[in-house]
Formats: sequence, C-alpha cells, structure tokens
Amino acid sequence: MKQPRALIIDDDDPIRSLLSTIVRHQGISVDTARDGTEAIENLDRDGYSVVVLDLMMPRVDGYAVLDHMREHQPELLNCTILATAVPRQTLDLDLQDEVFMVHTKPFDMQQLIADVRRCAHVDAA
Repeated sequence: MKQPRALIIDDDDPIRSLLSTIVRHQGISVDTARDGTEAIENLDRDGYSVVVLDLMMPRVDGYAVLDHMREHQPELLNCTILATAVPRQTLDLDLQDEVFMVHTKPFDMQQLIADVRRCAHVDAA
C-alpha cells in the first residue's frame, strides 16, 4: 500500500517544523511550504492525502491556495485542514469552500493529529 502524503503549509517556521515532525510520526510522508507560492508549486507536482493549511501568509495567502485547489484539485478540499489564527466567526464569513476541519491556534494537538490521521486514512494505533 502506498504511504500517505501530507503537505504542511505555514509561514511560521517553528509551527511548520512541529507539525511536520508530528505528522511524520504518524507514518505519513511530509512536504512543507512556507507560503502559498510554494504550496501551489507542490500541489501541482505531487499527490497528497491531506493538506494542513495556514491562511495568513506572505506573498500568496491560504485563501489563494484554496482558490487554486478549487480550480485544479477540488477533491483535495475534503482532505484539507485549516490550521489558522483567524477567528472562527471570521472564517465562517470568508470561507467559500467546504474543508475537512478547522483548527484555530493554539491547536488541540491530539485532535489535530486525529484529524490528519483520518484524512490520510491511517488506521488508529
């Protein structure tokens, strides 16, 4: 069986590093991106089981990544987890797409891990 793959997109180096380490420990291969430009390059090149996406980033933000996904890979929106500092009530107004889950910072790490595993179809250990 093919190993599931995740794309972690966050401009905050410590958060991106922490999330990628934790996701790797779930038996999932991880690529990372520092902003929406890198994210879109990765999305166009590689197939992912799950995407963990921050919204507020420099150059190209997470909303533009969602727009790109809607146009080129709409099926991946169902496996996208927003990991953001944007307040939930603001998100409800701004978000056009149905994503798998929204986690606001600071994260409930156990719940985030459970959602990543569910999206990547990793059996519970």
